[in-house]
Amino acid sequence: MTFLHWALLPLAGLAVVPILLHLLTLHRLRTVELSTYRFLFDSYVQQRRRMKFLEALLALLRSLFLLALVLVFCRPVVKHWDRLFGGGAGREVVLLVDASASMNARTAGQSSLDRAKAAALAIAKGLGRDDRLTLIRVGARPVEVFNRFGTDAETIREKVESLEPGPARANLFAALAHVFGPRRQGDTRPNVYVFTDGQSNAWREVRDGGLERVVPEGTKLTVVNVGTDDAVANRGVVGDAPRQRQAILGLPVRLRPRVVNPSKTETAEVTVGVFLDEKEVARVPFTLKPGETATKEVVYTPTEAGVLKGRFEIPPDRFPDDDTFLFTLPVARQIKVVLVNGRPAADPFEDGALYLRTALSASDEDERPKSKAGAGALGPTAEFVRSLDVQELTEDRLSTDALREASVAILADCGGLDDKKYATLREFVATGGGLLIFPGEKVNPDLYNKQFFPVPGPQKEALTAAELGPAAGDAAKRTTYERLASIDFAHPALSVFDDPDAHYLTSAHFSRRFPLKLNEPHGSSWPLAKFASGAPALVESRLGDGVVVLAAFPADTRWGNLPLKPEFVPLVLRLVSYATHAADLEVPSTVPADGAAEIAVAGTWAPVTGKVNDTHGRPTRLEFERSASRLLGQFEQTDAKGYYAVEVRGGRVEPPQVAAASFAVNVAPEESRFESVTEEQVREWLPRTDLTFVNASAEQQQTYGALGEEREVWRPLIFILFAIIGAEFMLATLGGQVRDESEPPRTLAQRLRDATPGRWVGRMTGAGATLESEGA
Repeated sequence: MTFLHWALLPLAGLAVVPILLHLLTLHRLRTVELSTYRFLFDSYVQQRRRMKFLEALLALLRSLFLLALVLVFCRPVVKHWDRLFGGGAGREVVLLVDASASMNARTAGQSSLDRAKAAALAIAKGLGRDDRLTLIRVGARPVEVFNRFGTDAETIREKVESLEPGPARANLFAALAHVFGPRRQGDTRPNVYVFTDGQSNAWREVRDGGLERVVPEGTKLTVVNVGTDDAVANRGVVGDAPRQRQAILGLPVRLRPRVVNPSKTETAEVTVGVFLDEKEVARVPFTLKPGETATKEVVYTPTEAGVLKGRFEIPPDRFPDDDTFLFTLPVARQIKVVLVNGRPAADPFEDGALYLRTALSASDEDERPKSKAGAGALGPTAEFVRSLDVQELTEDRLSTDALREASVAILADCGGLDDKKYATLREFVATGGGLLIFPGEKVNPDLYNKQFFPVPGPQKEALTAAELGPAAGDAAKRTTYERLASIDFAHPALSVFDDPDAHYLTSAHFSRRFPLKLNEPHGSSWPLAKFASGAPALVESRLGDGVVVLAAFPADTRWGNLPLKPEFVPLVLRLVSYATHAADLEVPSTVPADGAAEIAVAGTWAPVTGKVNDTHGRPTRLEFERSASRLLGQFEQTDAKGYYAVEVRGGRVEPPQVAAASFAVNVAPEESRFESVTEEQVREWLPRTDLTFVNASAEQQQTYGALGEEREVWRPLIFILFAIIGAEFMLATLGGQVRDESEPPRTLAQRLRDATPGRWVGRMTGAGATLESEGA
């Protein structure tokens, strides 16, 4: 106990004044023996002893009154949490502050992190001049805020107050391993304080074991629980990000909010609001049983292109961080597909692009083949078909302008292209476009092999490493027909055809085809399908950022019956979807808490510079490295929930190419489940340490005061003062009364009646005796 006004404490000596007065007023009476007064004297002696006792008791009460009065003016204060503040000099003190998302849960209007900061500042305030302080923010990875710092109180306060909760869970094992790892400075064994809300997620690795090999035996470890003793009735929206890489303007996109009810006993009813660019587009009700997680689907149709910032939101509760789930939704305009028809004809059945045009405009999903498992259409949905903007051209109209903003170009038996158009197509692929080549009877293999496929320049690159041989097979001889026998069902475009009972693609026959030969080495080209003879039937190649798929057959019925098979439509659509022009700038919609965001830029943009602005607008420079045809950068400072803006500039010519995008970071889903560890569990996991467990929860601090705060106790002293005054008054007015021996003993009921205020006042004023005599 300490006092706010020490200077008044000497006045406590006044408490001896009543005792001194009592002793000074004592005097001895001279004894005179009178035989006639012997019985009266015996009665007087008994009364005198009682009066002396009452006088001494009154003197004591008056001394206590003066002492309590002085203490009230001195304003005494106490600290309930004194065992947190150990003494000593030259200590090394390490403060581990849990900065997980759950530390933002609020109890009595204050978050657990706020209580942890107050406790850390209280510890720092008690440091000596020779003590050294280290502050570590504990998230998914430990971060040293400062190391072996002195006692600059203002700087320490600024650093502690600047701590913010992150979206990830805390890893206390990693934090303790960091403190006692090989990089630890000094020989002094540190005193470690852990300020945490006690959530089991933070102790997961400690529970799994292995920490005894890291923390020395006998280490003084103080665990301060700044969470709550009550169960947190939390509801959280924990997902999910849109599955589509990008949405198409005017076409529906499916959004799937996922909500969790971590409670083990209570059913939850919540309504999820769906917001895009701060506009509410839907509300979805959920009824969740205890421990249940549920997902519902919301269909939204974008009305404008660009990057939309979206969120799922539920009503607020004590833990606000998981009441929203953030995501971004890139919305692109329709996918432009240029279909180059090398054999246009008035007769539709003679037209070289007839079946390709039909496949690209198919809209009835019910006519497409279904998988045996009933998983739905093999090809992309009708929504994908509606996302295509198909423009059909003849060979003479093919140009750079025609391919501008196109994602995929398809050559249907194009044998009349010249060198300029070959160069245009190669440039289109190198900058990220997709090219599907279906050669037919009008194609001269030598022109393709010598003028189209090779890329001029010293790099000796090629559009494809495959070469076309002279057409083989005879439609009149079935013995020369070929069938597809080896198909790469692991390929994204072909995986849905992996049904042995359906015999997809393998039932088609080809009366004529171009033998494809892959020249060695062919690292940028590989077969997707082969004929029974082993010759490649479909070859995929890469040039720059683009994709090339070369077929050994045309997309018509002159050389085979594949266009008549039900799997032809989904095959064409899936090849178009796979070869679609990759975005110049690609970022994920969401990134896991404290995870890494991978940012991809078109290789043709080199050299590239970029930056990421975090949730507070602070920029971080991006470094890019080439990976295949893309330039990849990585951003790892995702330590706060919110939206992150990406800006990229590239190119060597003016004006430079510029692109912007964004991604979102959310709270780790496990942080929505509040499950606390107990003191017994912590002692079991850390048996070799000198462990002190302090329950400084919100409820305890409401009872005993905040950590580091001095709590005044003058208010109870005032009640003690009034109690002393009352006792002294009662003794002074009633203590001297003597019962007449001739009166019969008084019953309990009579004593209670006599205790009434009226009788008490009458006795004190003498009116009671008058009334009694008159009654007699």
